[in-house]
Amino acid sequence: FANYGGVPVRGEYCHESALRLVLSSIASAASRYGRSITPLLSLSIDFYVRLFVRVRTSPLEVKKLPSQTATYYICTTCQSYYQQPLGRTVEQPSKKGGEPNINYKTHSAPTVPQRCPECDGTLHLAGPMWSAPIQDPEFAKKVVKHVEEDSSKYGTSARMKGMLTVASEELPVPFYFTPSRIAGYFRCEVPPIMETTSALLNGGYSVSRSHAVGGSIKTTAPRSFVYDITREWIKTHPVKMENVSEGHVARKLLQRPQQAEISFEKHPNAITRDDVKLVRYQTNPTPNWGPKPRAKRKRDAPEEDASMEAE
Repeated sequence: FANYGGVPVRGEYCHESALRLVLSSIASAASRYGRSITPLLSLSIDFYVRLFVRVRTSPLEVKKLPSQTATYYICTTCQSYYQQPLGRTVEQPSKKGGEPNINYKTHSAPTVPQRCPECDGTLHLAGPMWSAPIQDPEFAKKVVKHVEEDSSKYGTSARMKGMLTVASEELPVPFYFTPSRIAGYFRCEVPPIMETTSALLNGGYSVSRSHAVGGSIKTTAPRSFVYDITREWIKTHPVKMENVSEGHVARKLLQRPQQAEISFEKHPNAITRDDVKLVRYQTNPTPNWGPKPRAKRKRDAPEEDASMEAE
């Protein structure tokens, strides 16, 4: 909070929340000088974030910042999230027939009850953070084209092309989920990514990958629909309830009735594991690879201490 002015998310989509926290901090700092930002590329790479933003001087655009900022209610049990925007914009037609008048207003609150609607878990607050799109697809495609034309200049051109391609295809909605994590809440077999994305597309929703985590899915569907997909999957891949302890979140999720009709019929736009031969997600080069503990000052050897005292 001291660094970026927001509370982070402790969950599977923590990488994207980090990007949105930093963008919110940049936008807030720029707004003090009458400047607005437009994110071009927002990437979570290894153990750091890298952001490319365009800054413009526009006091009028600064007024939109509350509608581009939100806090989120995060369920600590099932990781469901609920957006609470800080502001909203209302367009009204001009009486003279010109450009519409834009009014900037506060948003109603709260958007959810005190407990999680899905599992009755505790909701914690995260943010405020950037809630508008974090990628500019056209800019990302231009960078991909540049990398393809000058691949010899970059030692990691294959990785750059894969990550930029995924970023250019990302949906402009917050956060993602992984089928394996959802299956863990239900204590069931993990459905293949093709079945999961087909069900989402057949339900009328959009899907894409997320560059942040391998196997992750972004969608315009609400969390309740994602859980209904798992409930439909369990009908043919039942859960062994004798292995589910009393009070486990799986029992609460399974007790809720299924609301939506789910179809696993293969959709032509469904995501598969090998739909495109790209290095979309880089693997660690060595075991236990990552940041090491910070350097510590070595203490002088005992012999040296004794010689210094003798002198």
